[in-house]
Amino acid sequence: MGGGPTGVEIAGQIAELAHHVLPREFNDIDPTSARVELFDGGDQILAGFGDQLSGKGAKELERQGVRIRTRSIVTGLDRNGVEVKGPDGETYRVSAQTKVWAAGVQASPLARMLADASGAECDRAGRIAVLPDCTLPGHPEVFAIGDMMSLDDLPGVAEVAMQQGIHAAQTIKRRLRGQAESKAFRYRDLGSMATISRFRAVVSFKGIRVAGFVGWLMWLFVHLAFLTGFKNRFVTVLQWGITFIGGARTERTLTLQQAVARVAIEEAGGQPFLLKVTGAEDDQHLHG
Repeated sequence: MGGGPTGVEIAGQIAELAHHVLPREFNDIDPTSARVELFDGGDQILAGFGDQLSGKGAKELERQGVRIRTRSIVTGLDRNGVEVKGPDGETYRVSAQTKVWAAGVQASPLARMLADASGAECDRAGRIAVLPDCTLPGHPEVFAIGDMMSLDDLPGVAEVAMQQGIHAAQTIKRRLRGQAESKAFRYRDLGSMATISRFRAVVSFKGIRVAGFVGWLMWLFVHLAFLTGFKNRFVTVLQWGITFIGGARTERTLTLQQAVARVAIEEAGGQPFLLKVTGAEDDQHLHG
């Protein structure tokens, strides 16, 4: 649920695992029978990337076997499926044992607590409105950053939180030096990326829009650049080489029997039930 970069990447990876990786790992189940559906309330997925990249991303996902449902809003879910309001306004049900929410997050309850204490406002996502320097109104000693704050309609991405963290640290250092002047936070948009599948990605950076293999290479380079230390970069390149070139993946999945067993154990009280069953089986073996 959610057709932004996170939802698109997850849908693409699940489809690739189910259709290309896991079939070689299991004899008793057929992973290729997995159905991957992507829901988004907008007219298109990857709306922030523009029509051209959005179309290319959708085409690649569909090639991977992902069914895309736009203008569709998930209004409810339970253990066995989701309720969806379609483009025509009618609500229908889709059976699904596994659900992944990637349509945004609710702010930490701490944001609401800070708003009540300071008199600041919160939006419907629970984010607290901050001043241009990322401090609370009337409380310059308190900073709120990342998904907790609301400022100038900034996107809820990691880069915003990272830059705000640096801004807050620099502000504190200036205050310790006796410089009371406050500077407004300025976000530097470093662009957006989303990997669709193996060797395929979309990149949007300051008007430059790239898709396909070239976009995937740019995605690799940027992620390596943000890693710290030569060892981390070397190990990552080695793992990526095994994954992308060799086709091997370390991911595994739970079978339906394992999942049902876990649910039964939890509903029966957890670990004590498991110990009781194990003990009963042992007694049978001893007396049998």
